[in-house]
Amino acid sequence: PASKRLAFSLQTPSQPYDAWVWTLADGSLERWTHSEIGPVDASRFAAPKLVRYPTFDKVDGKPREIPAWVYKPAGAGRHPVLISIHGGPESQAQPTFSMNVQQWAAELGYAVILPNVRGSTGYGKTYVVLDNGRKREDSVRDIGALLDWIAAQPDLDPKRVVVMGGSYGGYMTLASM
Repeated sequence: PASKRLAFSLQTPSQPYDAWVWTLADGSLERWTHSEIGPVDASRFAAPKLVRYPTFDKVDGKPREIPAWVYKPAGAGRHPVLISIHGGPESQAQPTFSMNVQQWAAELGYAVILPNVRGSTGYGKTYVVLDNGRKREDSVRDIGALLDWIAAQPDLDPKRVVVMGGSYGGYMTLASM
């Protein structure tokens, strides 16, 4: 109860976990550690943006929207795209720090997209069962809709797209071809 400082760890999508100390009396914040990130220039790390792209079916008369996290590299141009599909299917892509994502965006110049196709958790019970059983191919169609969305973006190159994933994301990758 008499403590004057609070220690905590903090991670952002563009910063790995580090230890910080907050001094309660004056509100000052001090970073105590600097995580190792190798030769990658942290000043070039990309911050994700949440987008929602329309897919093939409708909800209440409007196109269903699929949430996705997009990390874009610095600079203008038609960036190649890397779509990384999470495992699961009942899992969720979240905007946490990933050295892989940052390296693909900051160092290799890819726009990285992490979609949460139907069946992903975190969007309610109705959403999580939208790919069950015979509806499984509907989540594959969500990736097709993502490819259409990419083609409509002026800074993304629809002719240079790679799709990857592990476990369920691997199935989705193969099914998307």
